[in-house]
Amino acid sequence: MLCVLVVFFGGLVMKTHREYMNFKARENRIEAKLIQARKEFDQKESYMARLIDDPEFLERVVRERLGYARPDELLFRFSDEP
Repeated sequence: MLCVLVVFFGGLVMKTHREYMNFKARENRIEAKLIQARKEFDQKESYMARLIDDPEFLERVVRERLGYARPDELLFRFSDEP
């Protein structure tokens, strides 16, 4: 009877240990994703701060991304195709 109990509880301990290791691995993956998300957030936050604080940078971004120009300017657009 004692051997049966030892085998039974030993199996429970092994199952619990496997579950613990799976949760630990999952925690490590989630932690890595969190670190990556924090890096991206910091980059975007510094980009936004630069947009707010640096008018030359803001003007360059608006011109490049939105194609804006001053009223007295003439823009030439060239296609990338040969």
